[in-house]
Amino acid sequence: SFVATYCPVEAPPLILPSGPTDFEKTLYLKTNRLGLYTFGVFSFLSLSVGMWLFVISFAAFYWFGAVVFLLQIYLLISYTVSICGKDYDISKHHKILEEHPIDPLTCPTVDIYLPCCKEPIEVLENTYKYVKQLQYPAPKLKVYVLDDGASDEVKTMAQSYGYNYIVREDRPRLKKAGNLRWAFARTEGDFFTIFDADFCPRPDFLLETLPIHLSKPNTAIVQTPQFFRTSTNQSWVEQGAGAVQELFYRVVQVNRNRFGASICVGSNAVYRRAALEEVGGTAEIGFSEDVHTGFYAVDRGWKVRYLPLCLACGICPDTPRAFFSQQMRWCMGSTTLLTNLDFWRSGLTPIQKICYLSGMMYYSAISLSIFMNPLPGILMLWCRPQYVRYYNLAFAVPSIVYSIIAIRCWSKARYGFNVQFVMVIQSYAYLTAIKDRVFGRALAWVPSGDTKAHKNHKYRNMRILAWGWMMTVMGAVIAGTTYQILKGLPWYDCLPLIVLDVFNLFLAHRFLVWSGKI
Repeated sequence: SFVATYCPVEAPPLILPSGPTDFEKTLYLKTNRLGLYTFGVFSFLSLSVGMWLFVISFAAFYWFGAVVFLLQIYLLISYTVSICGKDYDISKHHKILEEHPIDPLTCPTVDIYLPCCKEPIEVLENTYKYVKQLQYPAPKLKVYVLDDGASDEVKTMAQSYGYNYIVREDRPRLKKAGNLRWAFARTEGDFFTIFDADFCPRPDFLLETLPIHLSKPNTAIVQTPQFFRTSTNQSWVEQGAGAVQELFYRVVQVNRNRFGASICVGSNAVYRRAALEEVGGTAEIGFSEDVHTGFYAVDRGWKVRYLPLCLACGICPDTPRAFFSQQMRWCMGSTTLLTNLDFWRSGLTPIQKICYLSGMMYYSAISLSIFMNPLPGILMLWCRPQYVRYYNLAFAVPSIVYSIIAIRCWSKARYGFNVQFVMVIQSYAYLTAIKDRVFGRALAWVPSGDTKAHKNHKYRNMRILAWGWMMTVMGAVIAGTTYQILKGLPWYDCLPLIVLDVFNLFLAHRFLVWSGKI
C-alpha cells in the first residue's frame, strides 16, 4: 500500500531467515560472466565515446575530462580484473573434502562466536536454533554468545541452548571489534567462526569450510558469501538490499580470489587462531574490522580464501535509514584502509593492491555519479544547443539497458526496480562516508538492533541535499528546454533528455519521499 511504502508508522514485518536450501547453496558457483561482461564492456566503450565527444565539444567542458578519466580508470581496472578472473573449480573443492574429512578423533577444536547487541530476541533465537544444528563433533565445538547489550533475557536463552555467555567489562570500546577481541582472549579453539546476530548457517557449514584450512595450512580465513533470500513479503528496501549484494558475492569475490585478494566480510567465515594470535584477534578498529582483519592477515603472509557456496542466510536492513547507515559504514571501512599508509607500504602484490583499490574507486565513482551524470545534458542544452540531438542518447542506451535489463536477466535474485531505488540510497551514503573521511569526522556506530539509539542527522542531511539537487537538475532541464525550443530547437531533440531526467527522478523518488517514523 501507499502508506506502507512511503510513510509507514510501524516497522515492516520481521521475516526470519532459514539456512540456505540445497538449491540455494550452489547458486553462486556459476558466474555466467561471458554475456554479462561482453555487454558491460560494450556499454562502457559506448558511454566513453559519448563522454569524450562532450568534453571536446567546447573548451569550457575540458575540466569534465578529469572526471571521465577517473571513471574510465576505475571501469578499466574493474573489467580487467573481471575478465582475468575465473569461475571457482568446485571439483577441486570436492577433492579437498575427500582428502581431509572431519575425523571426530583428530579434528581441530572450533569456537562459534555469536556477537549481539540489543537485536530482537526472536532474531537471536532463530540464529541459535540453526547454530545448534551444526554438524561437528560435540566435544570439539563450543558456542559463545557475546552480548554487548548485557541482556538477562539473552543470557537465559543462551544458557538454555547450552551456549557460553560472555559480557565484556570494557563495553562499548571498539564496538563489535572490541567484543570479538575480548572473546578471542578468553577462548582457545584452534579455529573460530563468526555469525552475525541474524545469520542462520546450514548444518554442513563447518564440514565445507574446515577442510580448506586443513588442506592449506597458510590459510588465515575462509570466507563464504553473505546470502540474502528475497521475497515479495519483504519491504522494498530489504528486497533491493538483498539483490544488490549478489554481484559482489557471485562475481567480484570470485574474481579477486584468483589473485589472493578476496576480502573478509566478518560473518560466515572461519578464522585460524594461529593467524591472529600475534595481533590479539580481529583488527583493533571501531568499524569494518572485518576488511582490516583480512588485509593485515594477508600482509603478514597468510591467505584469505573465498568459497562461493551459500552456507548461511541473513536479513538485510528493511528501512531506508538502516540501509543508509549500513552502506555508510561499509564505505568508511574501505576508504579508511586505503587512506592508511599501512596499505601502501604493505607487502601485497601489485595486483592485490589494485583489487583493493578498485573497491575504493567504486565508492568514489558511485558517489560522483550523483552530480556528474546529469551535467553533460544540461551543459549542452545551455551552452552548445546546436549539438543537442535526439540521437545523442544512443551513447548511453547500452549502459541503461545493461543496468536495468541485462543485470536482471543475469541475477538469481528478484532483481526489480527496488534494486535501483536502494542504489540511489547507496550513492548518498557513500558520499556521506567520503565527505566524513575527507573532513576527519568520526562515524557514530549504532547497533542494528538498537531501536532506541540516538539517530544522527546524516540521513536527513543527505535527503535535503538530494531534494535540492534533483530540483535543480529538473529546473535546469525544463528551463533550458523551454528556452531553446522558443529559439527554434526542435522539441524532439530535447525529448530524450527530458525522459532520462524524469526516469532518474523516478529512481530517486523513494529516497526523496519516504517519510517513515521508524
